[in-house]
Amino acid sequence: MIHFYKHNLKKNKNYLKKALNSLYLTSGPISENVERLISERFNKKYCYLTNSWTNGLISILMSINLKKDDEVIVPACTFVACANVVEMVGGKVVFADIDEKTKLLDVEDCIKKITKKTKVIMPVHLYGNLFDSRKLKKKIATKKKIFIIEDCAHTFYGLYPNYKPLGYYSDFAVFSFYATKNITCGEGGAIISNHKNLMEKIKSISNNGMTKPAFKRFVKKKYVPWDVKQVGFKANLSDVNASLLEEQVINYSKLRNNRKKIFDQYIKAFKNINDIFFPKSSFVNRDFHLFPIGVNEKYRDKLIEYLLKKNIFVTVNYKSITQLNYYKNKYKIKKNTFPKSEKWSKQTLSLPFHQKLEKKDINFISKVITGFFNK
Repeated sequence: MIHFYKHNLKKNKNYLKKALNSLYLTSGPISENVERLISERFNKKYCYLTNSWTNGLISILMSINLKKDDEVIVPACTFVACANVVEMVGGKVVFADIDEKTKLLDVEDCIKKITKKTKVIMPVHLYGNLFDSRKLKKKIATKKKIFIIEDCAHTFYGLYPNYKPLGYYSDFAVFSFYATKNITCGEGGAIISNHKNLMEKIKSISNNGMTKPAFKRFVKKKYVPWDVKQVGFKANLSDVNASLLEEQVINYSKLRNNRKKIFDQYIKAFKNINDIFFPKSSFVNRDFHLFPIGVNEKYRDKLIEYLLKKNIFVTVNYKSITQLNYYKNKYKIKKNTFPKSEKWSKQTLSLPFHQKLEKKDINFISKVITGFFNK
């Protein structure tokens, strides 16, 4: 049996010891230290840990006062959460098609979708493939203030050719530490930004609107009063969860390099299989979260069933959001409105990809797929 994913945490390591010996199980000094590590890694002034990527995005959209008629542009083919967060806050989702080669947001189609009501553009670094935020930033430089929020759920590493890091060209970048992600604490997320006032609002919104978290209400044996100046909800990450992140953040370069080796082994093993193809890497210094392949759509579902029968667990990342009933019906989206997204969503499947995958597993998967197309 070859599992789709396995986490990187070490079974014999007591990650929770520091948190359990502390007064704070909820957000506290451990969370603050992880936030510092992430800020330094991406050269951003501020970082805030959240209990999920989703709640992190909701907090951001609330902080910038997204209103009913405000539009948020998202890729048509990505995880549905990108659109869901906009709906949750009450904004309007605007879809843009994906690039034929990279399967990332098509910048030119995105620019066409900008109106006077556009408030946010949310590009996605899908599969770990680095989206060209430089190009997007340059394209919208002459337009009214539009926030760029990078979805970094699939990446924790990325360098543009000028050595500027992931998140450099955006107002916010949001990470996910969900169970299947390269860095995980079961459930969790992080926001990075240079916007001081907005990040302060996000911290408050994520803590039920309170101006001070629990461990900041007593300084030098003096009580610091707190207030509520805006409505909020519960989105902060606990120190128990954060304690799982410290070592992974510090050692991520090693984790990323190991995943790159596995990625390269896959490419080598599949080089002679003419019936499959891959998204093109947009930049060399990218991350590696999933290993998607594309096949002729008439074979895709049959190949999935064939692999599952061989105990090779796979999935689809992702079906075009524009073809999901809620969005298709609400926004009255007709078939072939987003042809590249719809096409890729019928062609793609993601193979097992995790750090504990062995070369023999990859060779077996390659052999099974070769056998499928030779039948």
